[in-house]
Amino acid sequence: MGIVFTRAWEDDRLDAELLAIGPGQRALVVAGAGDTALALAASGGEVVAVDRNPDQLHLAALKLAAAQVLPPGRLHAWFEARRDAGVPTEYRASVRASLPPGDRTWWDAHLRLFDRGLHRSTGLARPFIALAGVARLVRPDLPRCVESFADPGEQAEWWRRHLRGWVFGRFSHWLLNTRPVLGLLSPDANETARVRRGGWSRGLARRVDAVLERVLVREHPWWRPLASGRPADLGHAAAWLDPDRASGLAGANDRVRWLEGDLIEALEAQAPGSLQAISVSNVPDWLDEGAERHLAAAARRAAAPGSRILVRHIVRPSGDDPYVATGLVLDPRSAALPGRDRTALYEAVDLYSNPDQ
Repeated sequence: MGIVFTRAWEDDRLDAELLAIGPGQRALVVAGAGDTALALAASGGEVVAVDRNPDQLHLAALKLAAAQVLPPGRLHAWFEARRDAGVPTEYRASVRASLPPGDRTWWDAHLRLFDRGLHRSTGLARPFIALAGVARLVRPDLPRCVESFADPGEQAEWWRRHLRGWVFGRFSHWLLNTRPVLGLLSPDANETARVRRGGWSRGLARRVDAVLERVLVREHPWWRPLASGRPADLGHAAAWLDPDRASGLAGANDRVRWLEGDLIEALEAQAPGSLQAISVSNVPDWLDEGAERHLAAAARRAAAPGSRILVRHIVRPSGDDPYVATGLVLDPRSAALPGRDRTALYEAVDLYSNPDQ
């Protein structure tokens, strides 16, 4: 199937805060690029990470294996930076032996993905990196500006004055509602259809404004590589790369299970009330109409008393809330969470709890 996501496309730091688990606790999450699962496992809990795409699981397994033997600086060079000449040597010398046999065979055949840097070689990041290169040619002052701002207010003012009208003009909004362009952003037909119906790009512009008013681009793990061509530094990159979290992953092989399969079936396979944290990411955007009710029921059944369930939607759904309908309680903090998610992609980021005692 190929790797689609080389980096989490939701704010993994926000997820780690809201879903934090500790020793003796369990979480089930969507695997994706593995970043959220690893951030949660670093605190000592057990994590089941599910994905239908086996190649995503190979990537996640490589990250966990590398965390067993490489220091944070080298993990950053592998998974956040551009091409690094030391990756093949380190893979063969130490990381390869830490991989399970099936993952080892896959990476033996696909190590070339690191030739240009992981994000530049595969996945949805590639077209955005190419487009950003064009933007830097049109605005050659862009890298210098975003690297020099020390105040988000100053940064937001520069954005509104020099870039916002170009990035989010009439033509851009039209483009962002065409199938070819949306196909670069959304790999799923159901999600693409919902985005086109929802006028999503208008809200995206407002959310980008809000992020730029409080987060410096040079500290933003998704936007800094696009705006200036530089990766986010340690401490601002993927959460699991932070030195304290990376050290917490030592010996975590037995606490993380990478599971190929359907998310709903994986939840239904868990013992009732056995999970303290669940993230379904934005899988609901990919589901057929009505299937989210099935997902909500499966999450409710697997959730322990007091557990947290995190649900994202690219486009805020209308109608009755299927999670509340199962007996879960919507956390009032949810209203502010789309504004805290630094990706700016999601109209709804909802946190639920299971009130059963």
